[in-house]
Amino acid sequence: MKKLTTNEQASPSVDRRSFLRAAAGGGLAVATLPTLIDSFSVQALAGGDPRLQQLLEDQDRVLVLIQMAGGNDGLNTVIPHSDRLYYERRPTIAIAKNKTLRLTDTLGWHPAMAGFRSLYDEGKLAVVQGVTYPNPDRSHFRGTDIWLTATDADVFGSTGWVGRYLHTLAPSYPTELPAHPLAVQIGNATSLALLGSAGPMGISFRDPDEFYRLVNGGGGSGEVPSSEQSDTPAGREITFMRNIARSADVYANVVKQANDKSGASSVQFPASDIGAKLKVVSQLIAGGLRSRIYLISWANNNFDTHASQTSTDDPTLGVHANLLRELSEAVTAFMQEMKNRGHADRVAGMTFSEFGRRVYENGSVGTDHGTAAPLFVFGAQVEGGRVHGADPDLVNLDPIGDLLMQHDYRDVYASVLLQWFGVQDTMARQLLFRDFGKGAPALFKKATTRVEESDARQAFVRIGPNPATDVVVVQVNIDAQTDATLVLSDIRGIECRSARVEPWTGVGRLELTGLPAGTYIVTLHAGRSIAHTTIQITR
Repeated sequence: MKKLTTNEQASPSVDRRSFLRAAAGGGLAVATLPTLIDSFSVQALAGGDPRLQQLLEDQDRVLVLIQMAGGNDGLNTVIPHSDRLYYERRPTIAIAKNKTLRLTDTLGWHPAMAGFRSLYDEGKLAVVQGVTYPNPDRSHFRGTDIWLTATDADVFGSTGWVGRYLHTLAPSYPTELPAHPLAVQIGNATSLALLGSAGPMGISFRDPDEFYRLVNGGGGSGEVPSSEQSDTPAGREITFMRNIARSADVYANVVKQANDKSGASSVQFPASDIGAKLKVVSQLIAGGLRSRIYLISWANNNFDTHASQTSTDDPTLGVHANLLRELSEAVTAFMQEMKNRGHADRVAGMTFSEFGRRVYENGSVGTDHGTAAPLFVFGAQVEGGRVHGADPDLVNLDPIGDLLMQHDYRDVYASVLLQWFGVQDTMARQLLFRDFGKGAPALFKKATTRVEESDARQAFVRIGPNPATDVVVVQVNIDAQTDATLVLSDIRGIECRSARVEPWTGVGRLELTGLPAGTYIVTLHAGRSIAHTTIQITR
């Protein structure tokens, strides 16, 4: 086994890592830290660091990650009903062809997944077949760590792939905090996926109101004793923990305001664990929270279905069926809520699980730990209605008798980074430690490419007057056939004005009347590219 030593995955000190893992293992959420360490009240950074302008890229897109912890049985989720080997190797738990919901001529949905079938038929959900990694590990703990860190099976990573991505948006985090949390996990502990080299790049809580009450009941003077500020190992560890604590301290009010502003849901969410968590996510998005990543999971390893996976009387019923129904109904309600609230085009989601299950059923009406399985990507801007990859090959198996890989899970991560978030190729390679862009399936309709800084300067030909008072005229360098728009945002990322760019002149006018003095960001959206610059408004 080897351990990464790259800068992107530099290992925190032993004490720091022990603290984080102990917190996660003991069910200790970051939200609880202010009750353990005296509260450190600070002002959230609303601007100042120009690198935080990256938070305003594209349409402020959101990704919702749903972890199906325990190892989902992919063969009983997307069912190869035309393969006789499926029924021969699963005589008790196989789902009859006439009970499945049509996916393709050779595949069917589990009958509990009517919601997913509808999203797929509407072009809002895609299936990626055979997802795993080379030399897969069948341990829950190790398999989960591999997926969360985006590493090879023989590499022990200390940072998560999401945490590394978010660190590119806010390099000074948590010393300097954006106005809104970068990521939110609905649950009791912060996932390794959100861990950056300086600690968690997001916050976690179960309920926004509970989070607010807990943080504001922490107390403390906010003063750091000088002995604890020294440049010693102990002093650095205390500073590290205080930075985590203050992120919760700062963001409790922001989260509560978004939750209060959202109002009542327009749809009925299912009364399930995952339904309740997606409802919270929908409320925060609708209420204006500008977090990039949301992560939710079942409370336990629910998908670890070694025994009694299905009912002995009816394979379409049982534990696994109930879990798939929860997922399908909750995601369907969430997507409808996002559509009703006008956020459908900026929200996408992805499921993942640490592994699939064995091809052969076991003797306990269940399945044991396996390898490859399908995952699902959903959203209005997803290239839905498509199955990426071939049907499961039940003839050519690995030496243990498990499914072979079709897609490396990092291919999917590359799709998210490159196509959804508009990360540059070079950055995606750094984040995933290798070039997975060539294997990335085309999962999104409107892939966005960020214009590099040098190219961004060339994109804006003329801006004036700057400083401005009532109007600013922006001339940009675009192709005459390109549909382009200018968006004016304040330093918090809140859109204030927008204007269309005339295609032949490349000129757009932004009205500034009524806006307070200060620094503003002008974003050019031209086709699939974006570029930023700043202006000053004076009064």
